Amino acid sequence: MAERRRLTRGAAAAAALLLAGACRGGGEVGPFRDASVVLVSIDTLRADHLPAYGYAAGSTPSIDALAREGVVFEDMYSHCPLTLPAHASMLTGLIPPHHGVRDNLGFQLDASRRTLAARFHAAGLETGAAVSAYVLRRATGIADGFDEYDDAIETDRASEAMAEQQRDGAVAVESLARWVEGRGGRRFFAFLHLYEPHAPYTPPPAHRELASPYDGEIAYADELVGRFLDRLRSGGLLDRAVVAVTSDHGEGLGDHGEKEHGFFVYREAVRVPLVVRLPRARRAGTRVGGVVAQVDLPATLLDLAGLPFDGMDGVSQRAAMGSGRGAARPVYSETLFPRYHFGWSELFAASDDRLRYIRAPRPELYDVRADPRETQNLVGQRPGPAASMSAWLERVSAGAPPAPAAVPADVREKLAALGYVGGTSTPPAAGPLADPKDEVAVYESYRDATGLRRQGKDAEAVAAFERLLAASPGMLDAREELGLTLFRIGREDQAIAALVAVAAADPRRASAHLELARIHALRGRREEAEREAAQASAADPGQAYEILAGLRLDAGRLADAATFARRAVAADPERAVAYYVLGLARQQAGRCDEALAEYGRAEAARRRQRGLVVRGLHARMGDCLARLGREKEAEAEFRTEIEQVPHSSEGRVGLAILYRSQGRDDAAREALAAIVTANPRAGANEYWTVVRTLVGLGDAPSARKWAARARARYPSDPRFRLPS
Repeated sequence: MAERRRLTRGAAAAAALLLAGACRGGGEVGPFRDASVVLVSIDTLRADHLPAYGYAAGSTPSIDALAREGVVFEDMYSHCPLTLPAHASMLTGLIPPHHGVRDNLGFQLDASRRTLAARFHAAGLETGAAVSAYVLRRATGIADGFDEYDDAIETDRASEAMAEQQRDGAVAVESLARWVEGRGGRRFFAFLHLYEPHAPYTPPPAHRELASPYDGEIAYADELVGRFLDRLRSGGLLDRAVVAVTSDHGEGLGDHGEKEHGFFVYREAVRVPLVVRLPRARRAGTRVGGVVAQVDLPATLLDLAGLPFDGMDGVSQRAAMGSGRGAARPVYSETLFPRYHFGWSELFAASDDRLRYIRAPRPELYDVRADPRETQNLVGQRPGPAASMSAWLERVSAGAPPAPAAVPADVREKLAALGYVGGTSTPPAAGPLADPKDEVAVYESYRDATGLRRQGKDAEAVAAFERLLAASPGMLDAREELGLTLFRIGREDQAIAALVAVAAADPRRASAHLELARIHALRGRREEAEREAAQASAADPGQAYEILAGLRLDAGRLADAATFARRAVAADPERAVAYYVLGLARQQAGRCDEALAEYGRAEAARRRQRGLVVRGLHARMGDCLARLGREKEAEAEFRTEIEQVPHSSEGRVGLAILYRSQGRDDAAREALAAIVTANPRAGANEYWTVVRTLVGLGDAPSARKWAARARARYPSDPRFRLPS
């Protein structure tokens, strides 16, 4: 009864929005040949959690106002419940089988697929975007056609923290608002991506009083939309623009057992909002019935701007904005996520005004008018519609799914930090694939375990992975995650055993070999580390060759290290450590100018991976600069080294040598002393670095003083018995 009252109140709210907006008047539905175009995508936003769609428990005043002043499409469906494939459809007008991006991992948008931005750019509009998550990084191809594409997400190859793979939408709003305000009245296409309300749901305090944290995140996203629209309004741009607010996909929220998204194609995962405000609020308060496809959005935006939309799967809904009725045709949706990541069956869905059919090992058919929550499977009662929709899906889905490309382990780690769990899996060679409906509990158990690991609850994560593997011993992703977690808590032998088992079960799985290489390297087992890295080189040459370069460098084989470093950057131009190794080779050969160029490439790659630290990089840059007589620059680099690696001795040794050469002996001694005093874990090796450097600088009295201090702490260490 409470649910019925809530839905009734929501329907009343939606009606109020309609009536309030209808008083604003209508007008022609374009085209608006002088208008700019703004597209806002709010990630992971279910349509049925907005008041404009009948939800009573939410608070979205900005989107409510947009709905009053604009056109609401009541039933728009996404083509995939994953961020990258859905945005590829949103920005190309092509369904996933046609644009080729079938998952967040292992796919890139091919340059031959014309994007919405490229079409607007060709028509003379300036194009700018700001995105809020690593999954939409420029390297995916999604940025094609944009003059400005701000994807400056804080990322760290070594980090699994969610916060370092996304950014607060306020940053993206400010970035894009400034870009828009700099257009000087010229037409533009602006794309804003907000990652709220994607999990984990952590709304700001002002929005925590709503029915759920998810609704709180939606409220914050609405606040951000309002800020952006206010900037357009204050600049006199809002009434001269077509503004569309939508989402890439929805969220499970446990409705069919899935907490988040990607696994199923039920309505909660693929029904998304679409609100379009026309210049000067024409057609205010209009509601468009009938199903609309996500690929219709780019076609509609181009048509509203007076531009052709040829070559798209979508059709323009411009006429529907006048008639109030969308085109009567089915909408295609898919998820290949269960197949690619777990070896279970893919799912396809067809949606029309009344029925939704899901092609699965056990197919499903729902009458969403009578059963909007999709609880009563009618496939046995209505075989005719089920058969025709299944045949349509067979034609549209284009046969067997393509295999994803190999994904570098560090890219997979970043996406895992955003909740996109699972590596790549090879389905069984024979026999039917499992129905995801039968595996959702296993999948959610895996997600729970990986969530514990990301939160740093390692002991709980180990227990969760072990329980999961007891029930599903063939789940390689879980076994690999178990190995990584065991290593993190010091159970190294068990970690190695788990990773060896993964590598044996799937020898092509580069990530297991790379982790084994790193573990062996840390334990001083260079031969084993090199063997594992070599095994990964075919699937992930960038990381594998970079590890091999580091191992050869540690062994003092600089020429070999440089050879592997060159291979690493040829495979992946973002390998900062490999550029560092190439710089060392140039520096050792006495070619400091060339070394600085390589170090500069390393620093540029490091900056693009915000958070990555290459130990020794700035110290080596400082050394080269000092040798070239650029002493102020050298000092700055040494200080940067100390800032980035506080307990490293290299920056302080560099400063000491520089100060001694300038006659600043006291400053040199202070710099060296900090190797010990600034490091709470300083041991015999740190004391020896101070003593050895002082001897090399010709400061024998200071060297003897430090040696005496060291002997008091480490009386059996012969290094500190200096000749008098």
